[in-house]
Amino acid sequence: MQPPICKPRSQSDLGFLKPLLSDSIKQLLAQYRRGRTHFSDFDSIFTRVLHDLPEPPLELVWFYSAIRFHSSKLDFQGDSVGLTSSFFQLLLSFPVSFSDSFSGAKRVALLSPLVYQLSRLVNTRRKDALSLVDDIVSYVSMYCVEDPGDEEDLLMVSGFSFSDLARVWIVDEVEEDCRVEDCLEIFMPFVSERLRQEMDSESCSVGYLAGIVASQVFLLSLWLRFDSELSRSELRKNLRESVLQMISEFHSCYFFDVILKMLLLEPCLHLTSLLGQEDEATLTEIVTEAVIESVEKLFLNSGNGTLERGLHLKNIAINWLFLFDNAMTSLRRNKDQEEISRYMNMFSDSRIPCHLINWVISQGEVISDADTLLDSTPASIIEWLVSLEEQGLRVFDCDHSKNYAKTVIHRSRPDLSLEATLVEQQEEFDQDADMADDQVVSSISILSSGTRKRKEERLDKEGETKGKLFKYRHNTKFQPFVFSDGLVNGTEVEVSDMEL
Repeated sequence: MQPPICKPRSQSDLGFLKPLLSDSIKQLLAQYRRGRTHFSDFDSIFTRVLHDLPEPPLELVWFYSAIRFHSSKLDFQGDSVGLTSSFFQLLLSFPVSFSDSFSGAKRVALLSPLVYQLSRLVNTRRKDALSLVDDIVSYVSMYCVEDPGDEEDLLMVSGFSFSDLARVWIVDEVEEDCRVEDCLEIFMPFVSERLRQEMDSESCSVGYLAGIVASQVFLLSLWLRFDSELSRSELRKNLRESVLQMISEFHSCYFFDVILKMLLLEPCLHLTSLLGQEDEATLTEIVTEAVIESVEKLFLNSGNGTLERGLHLKNIAINWLFLFDNAMTSLRRNKDQEEISRYMNMFSDSRIPCHLINWVISQGEVISDADTLLDSTPASIIEWLVSLEEQGLRVFDCDHSKNYAKTVIHRSRPDLSLEATLVEQQEEFDQDADMADDQVVSSISILSSGTRKRKEERLDKEGETKGKLFKYRHNTKFQPFVFSDGLVNGTEVEVSDMEL
């Protein structure tokens, strides 16, 4: 399978593409269902169209590649691995022919139909699929980056529907009257319904689709790394290393945003049919923890960007707060005190509250309770952001995000401060110890002495906790925030130096 050689000419009006593609898709599907196996006439037409367009839109390239894919099936005589590998090479060759117009995000987005073919292959040819997925992971790692124009580069520039194109790929699995929603679910089985809806909208960007494609490659790669011969601890260790490595390599805000939304919007990662509920729950837990640990290092402390990218990062930070609160809620439900303490320490060391405070300052807001906010839990910061939204500042990117924030507030305990939570945990521990002493120790004098000792120890620990929090609070600097260009005049601002 080879693409046409492009000889760049002046860019043509793309208005003719929608009727051309609509009519061609209908004819191709009808002829394929009647048993036709070669489509040389379509190939000839679209080779000429691509030849005349130095910057072809993705939908045109996808349809042309579908023609080549279906025409090549007989040549591979049922060798699904060979067919998929050849298709991968075909998609890789398009950016070579159109090198000037294919950004990194566009190269990754182009792989969308390939991921669908992989989802069909993994069950029957697992070992071969793993080798192919590893090659794709390497390719995505090279190009899954944001380019300055990705925010404005819309996916369906001709106004064409992505779901209509999906029918060309899933023709072997669906009837002619398959609903749009069902078509997209089959075409993207590891993507949540809401994300599929966003992707099928006319405002979807190439960067966003690239993030969705990268997330599917990410999940497929993790599933293929489940080794039943390993112990549970070894399996968790290997998966965690793989998750952190791919998150680091897929250095794209779009990819990270999609993974965050998957974890927030769905109770699972849509891998139940492949993994089973128990293994999927394990993977979800591993991915959640890795995402929580990775967000700041990868996306919130690196260079300035466009205003659009700044808003994107702000939304990622808010979704990160949602995910962190979800994790804390789950740990409290399971009464896992050790993990609760570990997560709270993780949050107290995080600079995301500083970043969000800096973003609010950059919007012209005056903050009078910065010290309190820096000692907050995720839920209390979310409550603060909701109050700012209700006062007129546009904080959340959509009503769904704002409603999600209100749900977090509703389920949170009345006292949301980090310091109060730490102290209350210590008091609960002391109460449990007192109850145990009541059952064992009958001597009033011994009980009194033990109580005084515990109270003294508790006061010492409370003092130590407060001392650590005070040190953290007053040693924290507001770094220049990458959510927008030149926040707080582009300089570091001590908390105590701020005009409150």
